[in-house]
Amino acid sequence: MKATLTLFLFVLIGTGSTIFSQTVTIGTQVWMTKNLDVATFRNGDPIPEAKTKEEWTKAGQNKQPAWCYYDNDPANGAKYGKLYNWFAVNDPRGLAPIGYHVPTDPEWTKLTDFLGGIGVAGAKMKSKSGWNSYTSGGSKTCPKCANWNAEYRRKVPCHTCQDTRSVSAPKVTNSGNGTNTSGFTGLQGGGRTGSGAFGGQGNDGWWWSASEGNADDAYLRGLDKHDNYLFGSNYDEEEGCSVRCLRD
Repeated sequence: MKATLTLFLFVLIGTGSTIFSQTVTIGTQVWMTKNLDVATFRNGDPIPEAKTKEEWTKAGQNKQPAWCYYDNDPANGAKYGKLYNWFAVNDPRGLAPIGYHVPTDPEWTKLTDFLGGIGVAGAKMKSKSGWNSYTSGGSKTCPKCANWNAEYRRKVPCHTCQDTRSVSAPKVTNSGNGTNTSGFTGLQGGGRTGSGAFGGQGNDGWWWSASEGNADDAYLRGLDKHDNYLFGSNYDEEEGCSVRCLRD
């Protein structure tokens, strides 16, 4: 797997500000390695910031673009970038900087396939630190009766598990971090529901695609602390997710 890290520079039109960021080549695609953190569209028009729950909900109900910081805290923006509703992603003025675009669902699939499929891509994409740990174990399949067939089980009781088919086992603390061998550096930035509730920071990362599912939802990709999957799903367009850009 070829992953090449480079540095690029782009200027946000109309803002007078210059942003340095990094990209990584994964297969034939060139991805930004940080979540998008812009407050203007490509033409310089401001994207409305939803500073309150009411403002966020109203923007979604009216199908208007909006962004926010997780927990409305700018410190989260510095680390995880901004959360955008899908109306900002789909706005004709363009959310991504010149030379880049928000990836379509098939482009996310192309990334997933190159990294070995949905079952293993997540570990290669998650950052090496920052993800919360999780606990597993506590029980396991009873070793005495695990291989008994159904007929034998009906005739003979298992005195080890009392026919519950499981016994206690030690609990294990597992790291939620990934290997980041792809260089994607997927962050656990969480998201926001259409009703304004924040959740998932430390445990999950969600990124919009540019592909709409139907009149009310759009496709995204997500990473979770519990496993190595890069899952895909349809989410309500009023919800807030991170954005990761792909070079044109």
